[in-house]
Amino acid sequence: MKPFLLFTLLVLAGGNALAQSSGSGSLRERMGAEQFKAAGLDKLSAEELKQLDNWITGVKTVVVEKVVEKQVEKPAEDLSDINSTLVGDFRGWRGYTEFTLANGQVWMQAAPGELYASKLTNPKVRLVHNYLSGWKLQVEGYNSWVKVRRIK
Repeated sequence: MKPFLLFTLLVLAGGNALAQSSGSGSLRERMGAEQFKAAGLDKLSAEELKQLDNWITGVKTVVVEKVVEKQVEKPAEDLSDINSTLVGDFRGWRGYTEFTLANGQVWMQAAPGELYASKLTNPKVRLVHNYLSGWKLQVEGYNSWVKVRRIK
């Protein structure tokens, strides 16, 4: 029975022109009731028959999905200079030094480098943002800058 079904489908699909020229009737009408049943097509659901008929006549079914992405706007980061003081003693930076500011922010050294300084208590600091390199910190009284990133 399967070879007959395959043969029938190939004959029907043999030309779109033939399938389309035989009118706009359904597959059942084009085949005739006897051939339709002999091919086992009577066992297909209405949807399966529709899909088969569309395939034979060359009708393409396209499923279009609309994907909607919700853009969540991040609040713009304030990039203005920060003038504050460090909490506690400052002796310089080495490696991954953390800097706790009086305003509650915590920054960490983000680039290698060292600065050895005499002990300062609660020194004033200035943080400046640069679009190319990010944030950098300077301790008052020293002409050195260190690249930093905010961690809290």
